[in-house]
Amino acid sequence: MKSSIYELKRTKEIIFILAKNGFGEIIETLGIPVPFKKEVKLSRSERIRKTIEELGPTFIKLAQLLSLRPDLVPIDLAKELEKLQDRVAPLPFSKMEKVLIEEFGDYKKYFKDEFTLLASASIGQVYKTKLTNGDEVAVKILKPDIEEIIYSDIFILERLARLVRERLLIYGIDSVKIIEEFAKSIKKELDFNIEAINLKRFKANFKNNPKVKVPKLYENLSSKRVLTLEFINGIKINDKKILEQHYNVKEIAKTGVELVAEQIFVHRFFHADPHPGNLMVSEGKIVFLDFGIVGRISKEDRNSLLKLVYYVAHRDEEKAAEYVIKLSRISEDTDLEMLKKESADIISTYLYQPLKNINIQNFFEDLMRVMKKYRVYFKEDQYLLAKTIITYEGVGKSLDPNFNVIESLKPYVTKLVKKIYSPKTLLKEFGEYNQNLAEFFIHFPNDFYEIIKKIKEGKLKIEFEHVGLEEFEEVIKTSSHRLSLAIIIASILIGSSMLLSSHIPPLFHNVSLFGIIGYVFAFILAIILIFKSWRD
Repeated sequence: MKSSIYELKRTKEIIFILAKNGFGEIIETLGIPVPFKKEVKLSRSERIRKTIEELGPTFIKLAQLLSLRPDLVPIDLAKELEKLQDRVAPLPFSKMEKVLIEEFGDYKKYFKDEFTLLASASIGQVYKTKLTNGDEVAVKILKPDIEEIIYSDIFILERLARLVRERLLIYGIDSVKIIEEFAKSIKKELDFNIEAINLKRFKANFKNNPKVKVPKLYENLSSKRVLTLEFINGIKINDKKILEQHYNVKEIAKTGVELVAEQIFVHRFFHADPHPGNLMVSEGKIVFLDFGIVGRISKEDRNSLLKLVYYVAHRDEEKAAEYVIKLSRISEDTDLEMLKKESADIISTYLYQPLKNINIQNFFEDLMRVMKKYRVYFKEDQYLLAKTIITYEGVGKSLDPNFNVIESLKPYVTKLVKKIYSPKTLLKEFGEYNQNLAEFFIHFPNDFYEIIKKIKEGKLKIEFEHVGLEEFEEVIKTSSHRLSLAIIIASILIGSSMLLSSHIPPLFHNVSLFGIIGYVFAFILAIILIFKSWRD
């Protein structure tokens, strides 16, 4: 009952905020009278951002997802949503303390200092404190009841999305798909165990790299709703003035892009939210924080991406366009030649200028417009990857105005591409191929036996789907109709001839009238058949 009351109240609130920001037509689509109409001078994208800000935490998290997915929303809207900041007024510690008590009981057995607030976001708050052994730690706590609030909002959003889907498709927004993607994404962020797993994997990947520092995880003081990490003193990567006093900022920018490249091209597992708040420099090392959003890339896609960057860096637009296509999800009716041509045209406009002048974000947006035109999209993690590179380019430029991701990646990517085609790598892949072949022959007798067994038992089913035979079906259908009509004409002519030769009454000048009528009817049908054949 409590949930139903909340949903009713929340739905009314959503409707009011939509009307307030000039989205009365969406409310009318629901069959609900618009409470009032207000003229708003802002653009549609600006109004959507303003609406989301007013709707609160769930919608802000939704907008953050959409800002990373230009395949789900128009590019101009995705750019506008990037401006949203996940900062909300903090809850008092007395409320957050309840979560600590529920997770650890008498939590003061483990923590000896007061909890000092460091940051407050839509789903959680981060505090600095000390453990009883003296270690300084950062404690991330999920807000109480936030799961219930978010899941209730998702339920409301799912209902609204189905109701307004057709209306929003006018704007290029598939509301149902968006909510499905959001529900899948937010479930991961509401479970700090997943973030802990991501952190451990990232740390293991860089355990032998002296240029990286990842906070220590206190597993005994971490759970689904609490994450306890080592507190690291460092300088925020966007504090250029302070960094310049201790480090060479150009070297920091260069090291950062090498680490991003290693994540993507070597480990195929990358930190997908490297904004300045999640990057620091401590003791000459780059510190990565917050592993709530990570990306993964398959080996095949990694190789295609490597070659895409390689050919862009070496100014070969035709080859680069081929790898854009290989990285994409393509529908059956896509005109691949035109897509390749237009992609190459976009790439060439950026290539024939100094690499340092190429703006990755503009390049990606122009490429996305061409892909949308042909209804071709990247895979989900590839948008995270593009966003990671774009974000890091912004971070790098804040440290060094001449910094360019493509130029910085060129030597690294060239080295890796050569490694892919090295005899050692090819020999290793050949070994994997032989292993797969051996497994095939090992399992083949058993698989073949199963097929024979099903045939004997009459249980073998073969599904057949013909594709591209529609025209052939139409030809067969038309030919059948013509053949049937020709048989009817022939039958009428034979019957009429028999009537005439037998002088079947009624007669006109000793000629059977039915015979004459039959001949006339057959003649008309023959003319129709000849005309249709000639027209076709």
